[in-house]
Amino acid sequence: MADVSKDFRATFDPEKQSIENELANLDKVPVGERQQKIDSLVQRIHALEKSITANIGVISPFDARVCLEAVSSLSTTLSQLRVQLIPKPKFTFKSRKAISPSTLAVSESVSAKDSSKSQTSHVDESMFMKFENRTNEHLYIGTLLQQQQQQQSNSMEEVYLGGLPVTTENKALNADSSAAETTEEQKPKDVALTNLTDCTINLLHDNTPLGAIHIRNLKRCTLVIPPVSGSILLHDCEGCVLIGACHQSRMHTSTDMDIYLHVTSEPIIEDCTNMRFAPYPYHDLFPTSVAPVHDIGATAATTFSPESGDPRLNRLFELAKLNPQVNYFDRVKDFNWLRQQKSPNWRVVDSSEIKEGVAPLVLIKDELAEHQLQQQLRQQQQGLRLKRFPVVAV
Repeated sequence: MADVSKDFRATFDPEKQSIENELANLDKVPVGERQQKIDSLVQRIHALEKSITANIGVISPFDARVCLEAVSSLSTTLSQLRVQLIPKPKFTFKSRKAISPSTLAVSESVSAKDSSKSQTSHVDESMFMKFENRTNEHLYIGTLLQQQQQQQSNSMEEVYLGGLPVTTENKALNADSSAAETTEEQKPKDVALTNLTDCTINLLHDNTPLGAIHIRNLKRCTLVIPPVSGSILLHDCEGCVLIGACHQSRMHTSTDMDIYLHVTSEPIIEDCTNMRFAPYPYHDLFPTSVAPVHDIGATAATTFSPESGDPRLNRLFELAKLNPQVNYFDRVKDFNWLRQQKSPNWRVVDSSEIKEGVAPLVLIKDELAEHQLQQQLRQQQQGLRLKRFPVVAV
């Protein structure tokens, strides 16, 4: 492993240094070329992160941790420079026709708006769908989608009220722009979940692709996350149940977690304790009703057969570009445990430990009334909590 790590660092370190040098000189790049340079740096930083993930099983935990911290630092620096050097453009609409001088200023900002779309690859929570600062609630993705649509509608009103007369021609121009951006709406949407206590969060939706899921400061919550095209990033959580499928999973400073996971790279934990991993409950995601009771241990599997699965789940795996046959949920890397022996901070649970006779929380039916959901979910929530055993000091 030492030789492999050395070879990896021999490639990683020079590229990191090169990116740092370009970041240090970004303010010297001509204004008209800055966005192109930022886009290039975004791709290079992303490539560095992917190289770590691809080699996580062969390089040392120490090198993996140092390199991930370096990538995080590069991302933060780039985000800060982007804000300083390229102010965020105001909302506007795109016109394909010649327009009057009075609307020229609005039209000129379109190119800046379009070029900024690639910036969502790094953390910019102003672009996220969010649930935050909630207690004892059932939260469903449909609410987020409605909020996003309302925000877009309000933004369009601001354009009309900002000086453009509400004429048939201007409405037609705006509709033309909306049609041109239909494909943009189909791009994966990032979600931020922050400061939630005693909540159930259901992000399951069979027609909405999701990107990265950013989770911070949750207590005693239960989360249902469908296959997503990005990462599940978790910080400062306690006593939660997480059901999720993703390309990468990274968890920090969290404890007492039950995690039902499908992940196509080795999951990472850091500064975590009592983390318990089980396979994703593939065959219970889209039940015919809430009423049936299932034994999770009997229905979950390390691998999933698309032929026998629900077509809606197959579609979500396809949208997320996730391989349903590959699941590394039980190959966790603990960056705080550098010894040869297995880390005491996590373990894989046996199906017999999962409480029988209670359906998993994923048996959520969107058509049910909100009060029915809350009542039934409260009864079921403890069903996903695994039987507790004393933590043995090592």
